[in-house]
Amino acid sequence: MPDEYLLIRQIQEFFGPGAKPVFWLCNFLWGLDLATRLPVVIFWLGGRKIGFRAALFAAIIGPITIYSKWLIAEPRPFYVSDAFTPLKVSTGFGMPSGNALGIATLMVTIARYARRKWLWLLAIITILLFGLARVYYGVHSPSQVVWGWLAGITIALVLIKLAEPFIRWFRPRSIVFQLAFVLILTSLVTIVGVLIDHFVLTNFVVPTAWIERYNEIAVATNEEDPFSLFDAYDSYVFGGYLFGFGVAGILLLRDTVPEIGSKSGRVLNVGVGIGLYFAYGAIYRSIARPVYETWLFEPYVILAFAAFPLLFFVLTPWVTSRILTLAKPIKG
Repeated sequence: MPDEYLLIRQIQEFFGPGAKPVFWLCNFLWGLDLATRLPVVIFWLGGRKIGFRAALFAAIIGPITIYSKWLIAEPRPFYVSDAFTPLKVSTGFGMPSGNALGIATLMVTIARYARRKWLWLLAIITILLFGLARVYYGVHSPSQVVWGWLAGITIALVLIKLAEPFIRWFRPRSIVFQLAFVLILTSLVTIVGVLIDHFVLTNFVVPTAWIERYNEIAVATNEEDPFSLFDAYDSYVFGGYLFGFGVAGILLLRDTVPEIGSKSGRVLNVGVGIGLYFAYGAIYRSIARPVYETWLFEPYVILAFAAFPLLFFVLTPWVTSRILTLAKPIKG
């Protein structure tokens, strides 16, 4: 492990300060929730299969990544070493790197379904840059990034392999069976997270040195995020979010979601989607404040995050379709 920390410094010295803007951009884009927003925009612009599956796979790796971090409980390198200079702080445990895992899953999925050779080249470059950015900034060790890459690529390939057989099995089932299947599966995701929180995280003693080191680096880098290793509410977010994806997927399989065919309609689709997203975000925050720290917050989080996939993949094309339908007489 100490050799890894020295390797971080060597990587920083190899790339030098000139590479900082490139790696900053990688961190910035991922911080904008690229794993969700890029597939959603692809979906809105007509790439329904690629967009929905890439977004769904990103949602699936969410609990896999976070629950793995909780169970492994490996510190980020800057919590425990001063062998290098951290360029930013980041909360949570370190193994595996969520950025490396997420970008690998995202880009492999898009490249595989798009079947464009240049996309594979872009995927390789993007995966390498996003992972190296985490090492360069000192928030992940090389092994945490490599394991993230390996896990992300493996998960993407497995999900791609299973997608079509699962759809062939799932599509002819009754709507009641489909909804029950999704509800049970996503409930288990939340239950697993709650169990890990209860039996593992509650017994984890956070080393004081980690907190002190984090606060020291946060002051040096002018960052204000408080130290935190885990958030129990993540389990409810994952369950709700995946349930929303399940319902949206059912509606797409049943051909109940309108498909926008024209280029102008697809551009409008993007505008409608962005508008609905920001409107819903404002509503979510206004309701979340009064119910926070009450018994209503957990069920609210589940329902609120279940609504996001439905907004992206069902409501947005439906509203766009209605607008286009209403606009036809005006053109005539």
